[in-house]
Amino acid sequence: MNEKELKNSIEIFAHKIKNPVHSAIINLDVLKMKLQKQKVDQKMLKHVEIAVAEVERINRIVQSYFDYLNLTDKERSKKKLDKLLS
Repeated sequence: MNEKELKNSIEIFAHKIKNPVHSAIINLDVLKMKLQKQKVDQKMLKHVEIAVAEVERINRIVQSYFDYLNLTDKERSKKKLDKLLS
C-alpha cells in the first residue's frame, strides 16, 4: 500500500468513526436533558456528563488526526502528531 492509498484508507476510517461518535454525542445530550427534566439524582447526571465528555474527547482526537492527514508533507513534518492528539 503506497502513501496515498494509506492516507485514503485512514480518511475513510476516520470518517466512519466520526458518524457514530456524533450520534453518541447527540443521544447522550438527549438523555441528559430527559434525566434533568425528571429531576434524577445528580450522581446519575454526572455519569452522563462524563460519558459526553469522553465521547467529545474521542471526536476531538479523530478530528485532529483528520486535520493532520490533510496537511502537506512539509506542514506535517513541522507538527508533532502526539501533540495534536493530546
